[in-house]
Amino acid sequence: MCPSTAYIYGIWAAAFYPGVNHLVAVLIAIPICVLIGIFYALYSASMPRTGGDYVWASRVLHPAIGFALVFFVMFVLIAWIGTVNVFAITYSIGPTLAYFGYAESAAFLSSNVGMFIVGVVILLMFAAVVGAGTKSFIRVLLIASALQVIGVLTYVGVLLHIGPAGFQANFNALSGMDYQGAISAALAAGYPSGFTAEGTFLGVVYMILSFTGFNLAVYISGEIKEVRRSQFVAIVGGTIVFGLWLLLVYGVTYWVMGAQFVNSMSYLSIMGNPAYKLPFTPAFYNLLFIYAANNNGLLIAVMTLGYLMGLTSNLTYVFTTVRMVFAWSFDRILPRSFANLDRRFNVPYVALLVVSLASLASLALWLFTPFMSYFAYIVPGWFMAIAVVGISGMIFPFRRKDIFEKSPPIVTKKVAGIPLITIMGLIAVILSAWLVYAGFMPAIAGSINPTYVAFTFGVYVVGFIIYAIASVYRKQTGLPLEMSFTEVPPE
Repeated sequence: MCPSTAYIYGIWAAAFYPGVNHLVAVLIAIPICVLIGIFYALYSASMPRTGGDYVWASRVLHPAIGFALVFFVMFVLIAWIGTVNVFAITYSIGPTLAYFGYAESAAFLSSNVGMFIVGVVILLMFAAVVGAGTKSFIRVLLIASALQVIGVLTYVGVLLHIGPAGFQANFNALSGMDYQGAISAALAAGYPSGFTAEGTFLGVVYMILSFTGFNLAVYISGEIKEVRRSQFVAIVGGTIVFGLWLLLVYGVTYWVMGAQFVNSMSYLSIMGNPAYKLPFTPAFYNLLFIYAANNNGLLIAVMTLGYLMGLTSNLTYVFTTVRMVFAWSFDRILPRSFANLDRRFNVPYVALLVVSLASLASLALWLFTPFMSYFAYIVPGWFMAIAVVGISGMIFPFRRKDIFEKSPPIVTKKVAGIPLITIMGLIAVILSAWLVYAGFMPAIAGSINPTYVAFTFGVYVVGFIIYAIASVYRKQTGLPLEMSFTEVPPE
């Protein structure tokens, strides 16, 4: 979950799904993620091991299924790590520098070479933080979180201070556009007046992108104390807090800047309407804040720093994917050397090297190839994996009674004679199936692109192929791979 997406995704959703009400969309997304999060927390309490749903699905369904599912998740996370430079430069630093007259610096940083250099520096910093151990990782996240809070309080405080009339006056005086004129131009171009049920419903699927990673705490269960309690706090509590964060940003933005205005600006900027004349595009909230702050450099710098600290969510993706590689190596799908630990910081340093190199490759692919376009179905692809994990949870009490019966009371609890985890697994399947279906709807994803669909399913296929190769190899060594999955890994 990346707090910075509050300023970014709302703009895209408003342009692609005219009439979306972000507040309602968030209020629908929160319970979806909370219910699935409760299921994940229950499963983690039963098998609190590093690797999360890979461990569960591989022990309950089949090792190949568990590996393929989490291989897809890791592939997406590493791809997302490679976007850190885009969110930092294209959506923030570059436009801000250009606005204040540093055009040459902005142009260099915004070039592919400039963004690649910045991306490499950021990824090396991420690797250094993860390599310094879990305590250092948490310390950095706490500092970054504090700066994010300061940034969002600055954003909210300034908007509330100037109010709707003050923002309109500043915008008209500084932007070269007219506030009411922008709304009129969008309406003339066909943008709806007010909110629509259809736009809001479709926007929910897009809003789920902001919650990406709400369940990632399960991948480090083996490193958490009091995991049964901690996972509920981290997953469920974290999802609710993040949802409140989004509601705060969207609510204040709607009240001060005006819902019709920000949605109109989103539409005009992304659609390339000639009525849009701002020096940056799209018109992200963090950039529109420049006018709210009346060109006050200090306020803009504080808010921008908070926005940039939100990108440490990508740092958590590095940390998580390293644990995935470690779990696969421990089960002998990957070479055992990938699980080698650094003696000083107890970090899987080979796995960290692999993830760092893959992230650098992702960075280059995003910049120099059309790689980004192939992720059109990231939401349905992700929730396909969650749906399968949900199925494994439904049958877990019956297929692996040996593990289920040793689980804590919260996991073995029954409702009307049915195990609670079975019920929550069914709920996770239903919600995920709906998101998969909705994510492939033409109204959301546009006309179905067979190449992008094949790419999404192809990632899963690659996971199955890797497992099959490892299985054949291990059989030839006289120690079948499947023997690693009869028991839960030791704590």
